[in-house]
Amino acid sequence: MKDRLNLPSKSDIKEILKLDDKKLPSFPQVAAKLLEVSRDKTASLPDVSKIVETDPGISIRVLEIVNSAMYGLSRKITALSEAVVFLGLDEIKKLAIGMTVFEKMFKSGHAKEFDRLLFWRHCLSVAVLSMEIARATKHPNPEEAYIAGLLHDIGKVFLDIKGKMNYGSFIRELTTSTDLVIEKERSVIGLGHDDVGAFFCSLWNLPEKLVIAVKYHHQPFEHLGFAKEEMLLISIVSLANFLCWTQGIGSFDFIRPPILPPEVEKTIDLDKIDIIKCISQMNKEVETISEFYHFVFPSTSQIKKNLLRANLKLSKANTRYYYQQAPMAQLRDMKHAMDGSMTFDLGMELGKPLAKAKTVKEVLDIVMYQVGRIFQPLHWSILLKDPKTSDMIFSVVVGANKKKLQGAKLHRGEGIAGHIMKTGESLIIKDVAKDKHFSMRVDKYSGFKTKSVIGTPLRTDAKIFGVIELINRISDDNFSSRDLKVLTSIAEYAGIAIERAYYNQALTTIATKDSLTGLKNRWSFERAVSNKDEVLKHYGTIFSMLIINIESFLEFNKKTGRPESDGIIKELARILTRTKRRDDNIFRYGEDTFIMLLPQTYTDGAKRAKHRIIDAFSQVISQKSKAAPAQINIAAHTVSAEDCHQLKNIVGKFLSRSKKPFNDDVIADIEDSLQNLLEQENKKEAVEIKNRRALGKPVSLGGEFIRLKTRESGHIRVEKLSMLTIGFRISKSHRIKVNDFLDIHFILDDIKKSIVERRVVVREIKGNLINADFYNPPPYAKNLGFYLMN
Repeated sequence: MKDRLNLPSKSDIKEILKLDDKKLPSFPQVAAKLLEVSRDKTASLPDVSKIVETDPGISIRVLEIVNSAMYGLSRKITALSEAVVFLGLDEIKKLAIGMTVFEKMFKSGHAKEFDRLLFWRHCLSVAVLSMEIARATKHPNPEEAYIAGLLHDIGKVFLDIKGKMNYGSFIRELTTSTDLVIEKERSVIGLGHDDVGAFFCSLWNLPEKLVIAVKYHHQPFEHLGFAKEEMLLISIVSLANFLCWTQGIGSFDFIRPPILPPEVEKTIDLDKIDIIKCISQMNKEVETISEFYHFVFPSTSQIKKNLLRANLKLSKANTRYYYQQAPMAQLRDMKHAMDGSMTFDLGMELGKPLAKAKTVKEVLDIVMYQVGRIFQPLHWSILLKDPKTSDMIFSVVVGANKKKLQGAKLHRGEGIAGHIMKTGESLIIKDVAKDKHFSMRVDKYSGFKTKSVIGTPLRTDAKIFGVIELINRISDDNFSSRDLKVLTSIAEYAGIAIERAYYNQALTTIATKDSLTGLKNRWSFERAVSNKDEVLKHYGTIFSMLIINIESFLEFNKKTGRPESDGIIKELARILTRTKRRDDNIFRYGEDTFIMLLPQTYTDGAKRAKHRIIDAFSQVISQKSKAAPAQINIAAHTVSAEDCHQLKNIVGKFLSRSKKPFNDDVIADIEDSLQNLLEQENKKEAVEIKNRRALGKPVSLGGEFIRLKTRESGHIRVEKLSMLTIGFRISKSHRIKVNDFLDIHFILDDIKKSIVERRVVVREIKGNLINADFYNPPPYAKNLGFYLMN
């Protein structure tokens, strides 16, 4: 079994965990016996009762759950034999195993960042969802899927309580990273929780199928020769884990969906099972037990098919990105066939930054930088489809006249880019004067003289959503067929990275914001107040909370319908936004309930804020229809950061009166929405660029230049410097002209004496003073950025 599973050795485990050879961690005896009896179809209630009753603490806790509001029994149950009459033998076994694992293994931990209730909420949710998916896929043993889901992340428990590395510090580092949890564990700790968990499950002699599911729920497994039933169990647990993360029910307090092994789609036909129904059943069962464990769940009652489709699209993109080797392998093979100047490993240079990119704009910036670095074009751009007209828009433009071309449009099918978009073919045009597809309109508009072009489509699955187009080389050489092969491979890899970033952004927005008002949602509130140190950092030692509730809103909603009631909600959101202070935070917590957190605010400040909101609402509502709710109720609470954990309980009292908001966010297909998303990000970047230019400062730095056309060289004295521009004087007469390219290098006067090597485009000449733009500045130039900030 160990060879088949490729488990880590005991010495591998001891490299990362502090273990005592004489007393290795054991699996709870009650749970082990219950697992054994659960495989025995002839097992009876007395058999189960006898096992559970050997641990009085567990027996009492199981009866507490049975008698809780979760089951709503008409009278109190005092013995397991009575409970089985009402709930059935399978339900009692499931409860007993779950409670045993929680009490004996999962309940307490070392790192405060590893919230064990959040972790148990995740494990329980994955267990229940695994069981529902198992039933839907006709798995022969749904209860086995439940146990596998319950134990799938058990390795994280050992990394926390026995790890040589502080798991809390690891989680803190993870919150600022975009890496997958499992990949970060392997690179930083040395082993992933899947390997650690499988090692201990094997050590405890748990059923082989459970060990396999724990080991491979994050890894490819098709090549290992597992039986069909074993592959189905792994796929069930992997899919359940993925779906829980994407619904905001992860094992940590941040959104970081894992990737699905590529075999999951092959093993489970997602079109033939009702995922919505499975998740709804999971929600129903787990939310009923939430009161017993004091869980708080994200809004899940209105799960949308489009959200799940987007999650699955993201999963497909992630799977292709992490398991598809072709583009990067191609690039590694090709780099030796390029000219001698290409001395870097493109797989590392492109793949590593793309894996860390958080937004579509970051992905495009990285792609455009590497394209400029490799091909040295005079002008290069990404054109995306206008969702309204299907025209092509110059969405990302680098090079000459980029300001004029940014946002310009080509008619559908116009020019070489339009032809590429229409046909999906990559093209190389060595002389555009001889090509029938070339359109002179752009050259006339921009004043540019196009000579040669290469272009390739950007696509996701079978759909083309854009084109990368390169025009002319700095050296005046034509583009070659080898250039086109490299560009096509880059575009293939970039397309997957863009798709990942797009759906990650969309899902994060849905998970953290209310779709109607654009305000932060209930999940964001729970996260904001869950960590005492973070509360202290953002809100101070003393702060106030306002709970704002619209009186008689539900009755108003029933009478008038959603459009009218949505109008009231949006109006109140505008009032709260207008009356709040700069650092106050607003959350839409329920259908008729908002929360406002007021940093460093005592009781008197909270009262002033309360009256300010009530007065503003009264003035606005008086102009509405008589049927509109005429009053809001505001409860003010002033607390210290030390007592921030009480906020959830205070707000929890309103849950019975406040329904969760209806979320009808729709994630549009990438080809229909990418352009709009980029326009929003470009507006933000325009402000950042303005700030980056403003960050420039006068300097006096020595350096040298080489003019590309003639190879003449000389010394320079840099006098002005920013992230995007440079001003310098040269030491002798010259033949440099506007739009010439120069290679320069200069030395910063910082502690490290950092060398900056850049290509620049001359924009202005005043005697021996030259003002230039950096050609293709890298999106992550840390040394220059730190220098300018200091």
